[in-house]
Amino acid sequence: MNRSTPHRLQMLGILAETPGDLIPSSLLVSRLGITRQAISKLADGLRQEGIPLASVPQKGYRLEGEPHAEDFSPSWTEWLLRDVPLGHPILHFPVLDSTQVPLKELARQGAPEGVVVVAQRQESGRGRRGRDWDSPPGGGLYFSVLLRPPLLPGQVQLVNFAAALAVQEGLFRLFGLRAAIKWPNDVLLEGRKLCGILSEAAVEADRIHHVVTGMGLNVNLSASQFPAELGARIATLKDRLGGPTSRGAVLAAVLESLASQMVRLSSPEGDEALLASYRERCSTLGMPVRVELDCSFVEGTALSVDREGALWVRDALGKEHRFAAADVHHLRPSKGSEGR
Repeated sequence: MNRSTPHRLQMLGILAETPGDLIPSSLLVSRLGITRQAISKLADGLRQEGIPLASVPQKGYRLEGEPHAEDFSPSWTEWLLRDVPLGHPILHFPVLDSTQVPLKELARQGAPEGVVVVAQRQESGRGRRGRDWDSPPGGGLYFSVLLRPPLLPGQVQLVNFAAALAVQEGLFRLFGLRAAIKWPNDVLLEGRKLCGILSEAAVEADRIHHVVTGMGLNVNLSASQFPAELGARIATLKDRLGGPTSRGAVLAAVLESLASQMVRLSSPEGDEALLASYRERCSTLGMPVRVELDCSFVEGTALSVDREGALWVRDALGKEHRFAAADVHHLRPSKGSEGR
């Protein structure tokens, strides 16, 4: 596991104040209150995270730019989130069965809201209803974040909605991309799946004790890296942007937007405000859809989502159906749905 440390973050912050300038070792020693040898070890740790840090013997250190787009640096990402309550700390693992597993254990141990677990690769990533989630190595952004929202047990779906809005907003702010939200837990790009979301809650009496929300976002991957039967339905940022981009920057943008959504959700009548935004931006609503359950299906028009996040669909006979969870397929491409 790799994680940022307070001194490592402090040193990065000092260097990032004047990128490209040589910062004397004596200044770092004074401001951090540690030895030159400790400063040298911190610099080595930052370099191991892919942060381009130059050193001049007996003089000091210089930050020469951002980490390479294909490197993930927990310290750099946490520094980007320095004014955001989420993302502290970021725990980075080379491989995990699922980022949900260690974070749920940390939540049970009383970890504070905002802890994030990131994995380079997941061996048993999970989607909704216990399905496997494809997690090709080498460029996906697989992470889970611990949240402690003041919600009732029946409102867990609202956290999924907040996460979907955060992904949409983060991608628009970073790249100007107009992604679409698909009920119940997907984000699409040009009609193809870019991101999946899974929220799992621990309920205590009449309140939610904590929610662990996991996301899998196809960043520096190509659709060709997925199994052939999935590739035609997959979107990736690398394919769309024409090259790799910083997963740390993407994570920071999503967490910053998610923090804002959670503040709104925690405010008086915040659930209604969030639902209003979700209903406005959800591409499923108004669409002809096929809703598949384990042994049956319903076709009709998606009408709305209710206060618990369930989807209402009217079939051809005018009968309305409520779905708390199901697989939904859009029966034709949506028009004008990909946007803010």
